[in-house]
Amino acid sequence: AVRAHGHRLTPQRQIILDTLCEMGGHVTVAALYEQVSGRFPAIDRSTVYRGLDFFAELGLVRATDVGGAAVYEIAGPPEANGHAHHHLICRDCGFIDHVSGEAFNAFAGRLRREFGFAVDVEGLTIYGLCRECNEGAAA
Repeated sequence: AVRAHGHRLTPQRQIILDTLCEMGGHVTVAALYEQVSGRFPAIDRSTVYRGLDFFAELGLVRATDVGGAAVYEIAGPPEANGHAHHHLICRDCGFIDHVSGEAFNAFAGRLRREFGFAVDVEGLTIYGLCRECNEGAAA
């Protein structure tokens, strides 16, 4: 995909992408840098930032803002409805969950019917309490 866009996949970019794939989930720059620098000690933190920005521009990596910080994940193919998945983030413990576009499409449909408002729902992030924190707060 990188070469298809006319770019080179340098050894640094390759190790950043490989490590992000291996780590999975939602990864901070600090965590990614720690893993990458363990395998490629000469790499600089700014190279990791630039690599992530590069992959995000190509659509290979997705960044999600989690309250002022970004976490990164491999951008999989869009869901059948053409939208990216959405995130639920617990404001207490930081747990991040994925939600398919179906639930949000139903909400967008209701807004369109009731208000005539066409919603652009791409990569929505909603903050609240996860099940465990919510149950703990109720106890």
